[in-house]
Amino acid sequence: MHLRDCPICLGSEPRMLQFSTGTEWPLVACASCGFVYLGRVPGYRSQVEDYGWERIARGGNKRPKPPAKSLLGRISAATNWRMGIARMRERRRRSPLSGTTGNVLDIGCCNGCGIPPGPTPFGIEISAVLAAHGRPLFEARGGTVICAPAVEGLDAFEDGFFSAVLLRSYLEHEERPRAVLEKVFARLKAGGIAFVRVPDYGSINRRLFGRSWCGFRFPDHVNYFSDATLRDLARRVGLRYRRTNWYSIFDDNLIVELTKPH
Repeated sequence: MHLRDCPICLGSEPRMLQFSTGTEWPLVACASCGFVYLGRVPGYRSQVEDYGWERIARGGNKRPKPPAKSLLGRISAATNWRMGIARMRERRRRSPLSGTTGNVLDIGCCNGCGIPPGPTPFGIEISAVLAAHGRPLFEARGGTVICAPAVEGLDAFEDGFFSAVLLRSYLEHEERPRAVLEKVFARLKAGGIAFVRVPDYGSINRRLFGRSWCGFRFPDHVNYFSDATLRDLARRVGLRYRRTNWYSIFDDNLIVELTKPH
């Protein structure tokens, strides 16, 4: 079975992991850099038509849950409060944008504008339905939404155009994360920040819950970052890495600021 090369270091010798779902969506780790990813991906068109946000909102692509009466099931139910804490931290994480001026880009903006008042908002959304729904909200504030895969949509903007870029719950879906961050680096002004949130493959919860961990969603999650591998990716594209939720042992996500040096 042919497996795709590592999307971070381009290594071509991945090894199969125990959480794979068979030959259809094999979960592998790069032998060179350790990055965990799907060895096969559904492609951009299928991501929209079969595994997009609209389907998830209707209840599709649900993660497997441990049986309610099992030990893991009881632990999962008893620790659901961690999800609320993560959401509160995410709201606080957006606060730095409240003082941002200039242009701000939201990649994977879905059907709304999550950029607070002040900067001019722009979005990139792969779903034509969601892009059309959200575009009037962005245009009312002087921006717009481009319907395209991010690696193509970023080409619509000149270098140094953005003060900040949001990549919330996005990079885990992106077939070409390094290519996207390389273009984000170019489009950011010196000192600009990319705000990233992705599931944390290195989290205690993933180790505890195994196959039932909330971050596993095959095949719409095609990348599984840890603190080490996301830091490595940032280094490769020239962005400075700072994790902002390092203190939380029960957070299922990595919340990170990637800054373009002056």
